[in-house]
Amino acid sequence: MYDVISIGAATVDIFVKSNAVIDDGKFQKFAASSKNEIDSSLICSGGGATNSSITFSRLGLSCAPISLLGTDHLSNYIIDDLKKDKITTSFLIKNKSESTDFSVIFVDKIGGRSIFTNRGITSLTVDDIPWSKIKKTKWLYITSLEGNLDLLETIIGFGKENNIKIAINPGNREIAKPHRLLSLLKHCDYLLLNKTESETLSGHSTKTASFWAFYLKVCPIVAITNGREGAHFQTTNEHLFSPILNIKPVDETGAGDAFGSASLSALILGHNLQTSLEWGIKNSASVVSLMGAKPGILTISQIK
Repeated sequence: MYDVISIGAATVDIFVKSNAVIDDGKFQKFAASSKNEIDSSLICSGGGATNSSITFSRLGLSCAPISLLGTDHLSNYIIDDLKKDKITTSFLIKNKSESTDFSVIFVDKIGGRSIFTNRGITSLTVDDIPWSKIKKTKWLYITSLEGNLDLLETIIGFGKENNIKIAINPGNREIAKPHRLLSLLKHCDYLLLNKTESETLSGHSTKTASFWAFYLKVCPIVAITNGREGAHFQTTNEHLFSPILNIKPVDETGAGDAFGSASLSALILGHNLQTSLEWGIKNSASVVSLMGAKPGILTISQIK
């Protein structure tokens, strides 16, 4: 029996940080045809399924990711990172005909980043899910399925049939199909979106009452993150807000994964919504204080 299974992407992230990358508020840029120094770099695993699994594990939950990998050398980075945190890798599927997805992430001196992702066709299908082995899981944490709403519907239906609670952090490809996605979200228990995603899905600004009225009808627990402006939780009974912690960001990659998985961990462990929000804020603040989505993830003793 697992406390939570994460379903979604597994990638290798290649970080490059250089003071030559300039953020002018609208664009990240550097001089054309220039040769620039790299101030720091990192190669590690990424993707919503593996990032969330590390948080779940460090916060004391039994967990495993379900993702597709290639059979190239890049897949070893993902497997090695998970094994360091004693996470089972038995649900990682290797596709012999494809390479592992990877991203190149340019980080500027104030922590902003631009991500270039190479995605093959290693997206999950219904045949990749080990259905019989996850029936006793307490929660499913669904990250981006690359727009495969048929698979999403099947996973949610499986969860309901087996009394498994559903948390979801949909990607842009799912949000691009709002009508169908919304019909599925009403069967979920926890929804995480950032400000841009939430406004796109609802068609309303976060500054309006109609925005919050919209999400009252979508899911029992809705978390809306807004980068350096903090995060909101909304249920039918309460609305909570927390500003971010006063830290200097080094790299903002993985902040959403860190928030969602830590806040859900608190709920799984029986804490109230206020503690859940606090854990999300603490974990995301720690993650952005270091380069990469995983090095800053907190342990249970640290987050308390």
